[in-house]
Amino acid sequence: MAAAGDSFKYSGGETGNDPAWRVVIATGPSRRVEAWIVAIWAAALVATLAAEVPTFARAAMVLALACGAIRAARRHAWQEGPGAARRFAVDLSGGVEVEPAVGGQVAGRLADGSFVAPWLTIVRWRPDGARFDRTILVAPDAVEAGDFRRLRILLRWR
Repeated sequence: MAAAGDSFKYSGGETGNDPAWRVVIATGPSRRVEAWIVAIWAAALVATLAAEVPTFARAAMVLALACGAIRAARRHAWQEGPGAARRFAVDLSGGVEVEPAVGGQVAGRLADGSFVAPWLTIVRWRPDGARFDRTILVAPDAVEAGDFRRLRILLRWR
């Protein structure tokens, strides 16, 4: 039986600094995300080519789609370049520490609107002093299974 001064194990009171309530995720490349980006790009390309617009506008849209797909693949599928997170940590109190692919470390807080599912998790967070939220897309094939499960549990019950 716990002493009267101890806080309840699941209350979130003193557990914010407990390492058991901190999840550290090292992300890697994801073939699943890469496949989704290619599929979405191909569908958008077909729609663009089928549209009845002038040739110059169609070429500009195809170029914009290609640039967007490459940027999305670098950031989310291959985990490289600006905006990609190579490693991040989330704790129960809502603290987030991100190690970007370009180096350094950024601290922040969890924001409302994170998405949790067995096939994909999206972590919304806001860096300290920043105006806008950022997202980290976490696919199950890009991280270790145990860490992915712990992250989903922490985000679901936070």
